[in-house]
Amino acid sequence: KKWKDALTEIGTEFQQFANQYKALGWHEAIGSSGTHKAIGEICAAMKLTKGAITAEALPALRDELLKAKRIEDIQLPGLAAERRPIIAGGILVLEAAFQALGLEKLMVSKAAMREGILYDMLGRGGENDPRDSSVASLVQRYGIDEVQAQRVEATACRLFDQVCESWQLDGDDAQVLRRAARLHELGLIIAHSQYHVHGSYILEHSDIAGFSRQEQQVLASLVRTHRRNVPKTAFDALPDRLLLPTRRKAALLRLAVLLHRAHESDPIPTLELTADDTRLSLILSQSWIDSRPLLRADLIGEVESMAGLGIAFKPFVT
Repeated sequence: KKWKDALTEIGTEFQQFANQYKALGWHEAIGSSGTHKAIGEICAAMKLTKGAITAEALPALRDELLKAKRIEDIQLPGLAAERRPIIAGGILVLEAAFQALGLEKLMVSKAAMREGILYDMLGRGGENDPRDSSVASLVQRYGIDEVQAQRVEATACRLFDQVCESWQLDGDDAQVLRRAARLHELGLIIAHSQYHVHGSYILEHSDIAGFSRQEQQVLASLVRTHRRNVPKTAFDALPDRLLLPTRRKAALLRLAVLLHRAHESDPIPTLELTADDTRLSLILSQSWIDSRPLLRADLIGEVESMAGLGIAFKPFVT
């Protein structure tokens, strides 16, 4: 009875995303953890399958498992001693997954799968995207100025919307830019000097729930290049297909951060951005920029800095 109760409770958790899985469909189900591998080996040792896990095999495993009264008594064929304490939970969760998803057969992969890939099927891109939860946690943990982060994020999105078509950036790129804007001051908790370098290091080397390693490298490169000169090695960790869109997002983040360098709450009146393959032009209110000589100087300095991103930047005023 306890097994059935636990099965029901776990099944309830699976129902949160089971329909999404079923709607997407699949050709082959694959399990990648060490527990899946162990259960597959037990199935083979009991001659239930040749190493796969099936809906017919799981009840036989469960019945054999429940013969043991204590963990030390578990004698499933092919089970290593160190896996005895966790095998019951593995079989239980797997049985619940088979029932919730209507699985008939699960192949076992010899390779492990990163948590970030699993998260892609567990709500990423939806209302409860775990990546956004992780970003919010980082904001709290590192004491990031949320008001300033929101200003930069809003302006970055405003700039993005004006050039996304000409620069062929999509909704996923917008989300990456938003998260980078929220986290760009992450390194201030360590030191103001070189804080962009500190923040980049944290993002690249932390274990951040929901993000793949490559996604963290993209965020890290955006935070690294949001101010000061752009190092030639800033994007070395990224594959070729991500280089151009990441450089373009870096340009947008740089401008958004620069436009809010004074941490002012006043809105930016006129803000127009145009772009083609390698050029970026900005139009600002003449009176607004005249009252901010330091910002004007910084924008002129961006011409050289943006060149490090492969972009010819032209700051104009009207």
